[in-house]
Amino acid sequence: MIYLTNDTLDQAVYFELMKSDTFKKVPGGERRYHGVLGNGTSEVPVTVRQRRESVEMDFGRGNIFSFVEERVIRKMLADAVREMAVH
Repeated sequence: MIYLTNDTLDQAVYFELMKSDTFKKVPGGERRYHGVLGNGTSEVPVTVRQRRESVEMDFGRGNIFSFVEERVIRKMLADAVREMAVH
């Protein structure tokens, strides 16, 4: 579980990694991370695709973005995924 920030209710917002895959057939390779983004009250499924310098995210349905800004979470999660790829 990766702690990202606190939401408007001062609850911890986290990303819990469930599974990761590597696809080498994509030019430059691609890593996919599957997990959930939550704050203790709401959770949404997340798929993160990382290729070379880009990170793309697909969020499931949920109301977590009523508690925290989506653009802030996208940046923090992208930074966390880049850090995971280094290790």
